[in-house]
Amino acid sequence: MTKYIITFISTLAILGFTTAQAETIKIGAASPDGEYAQIIVPAINSALLEYGYSAIAETSEGTQDDINKVISGEIVAALTQLDVAALNMTPERDPNENLLLLWSRIAPKALFCVAHKGGKVATYGDLTDEEHKSPLKISVGAEQGGTALTFQYLMKLDPKLQNIKFYNKGQTQVELNRLLSGRRDLVCFLAIPDPENEMISGIMTHDELFFINIDNPAFDQAKIGTNRIYDVVEVPVTAGFLGFNQETVKTIITWVGMVTNENEIDEKLLNILSTVVMKSDLIPSNTIMAKTKRLFDKAMNRVDDWMN
Repeated sequence: MTKYIITFISTLAILGFTTAQAETIKIGAASPDGEYAQIIVPAINSALLEYGYSAIAETSEGTQDDINKVISGEIVAALTQLDVAALNMTPERDPNENLLLLWSRIAPKALFCVAHKGGKVATYGDLTDEEHKSPLKISVGAEQGGTALTFQYLMKLDPKLQNIKFYNKGQTQVELNRLLSGRRDLVCFLAIPDPENEMISGIMTHDELFFINIDNPAFDQAKIGTNRIYDVVEVPVTAGFLGFNQETVKTIITWVGMVTNENEIDEKLLNILSTVVMKSDLIPSNTIMAKTKRLFDKAMNRVDDWMN
């Protein structure tokens, strides 16, 4: 018995030593209660432990703040949407080409835009209609957040997205109330495309609200190198019956990836992070994020096979 106790204590000591020796890195994860900080960073941390590293979430006001910290060398890496990475990988924002996008598709994010029946917006075409006498009032969340940055990038792809006034205040639910009162024309947010998401299901059951299609063909032509930034796809917004007869909305899907500062990161760590974020089973399989990723991976592979 004594032998087993000594062995057990020795094992704990070794594990404790390994954990203590692990080098901890900070990963930009935007909101402390968001999916990046709550799901993705812990998953990366678990995978990194095998290589003698650990990771903690560096939270902030938004993704842009995280990327600024990566460029300045304050943190090693940040989680970001592909379109936000593209927005920053320009001569104006990154003149020294410090940013490196690690090609991975960690999780899909869909753009949802909600309109009010009888309001000014019914289709995507209404967003580009130059005959509006006053700018359309569109809520896009925090100024440095993913939704606002997505619209910055979409405006680069579609120059007609001009006659718009963006609102960066209020939680989405509060903004939906402003939409219903006529103080907003559209409320947009990014989310994991899950029809059982409380926000999505609540909008689908509301008599006065509906999702518009975001279906500009130019959006799925946008690329970083040879890799598409967006896919314009039919996203389910109701669960249907056993997955059948689901209602859908056509919108853009982008993917969560990771950016690092190529000039600040150790080559060994860079290789490890590249390996970790490419893992198909990085996210715990029982999460909605992992289940949705599997579904969209299969769907995108079928589309790619068809196009080829």
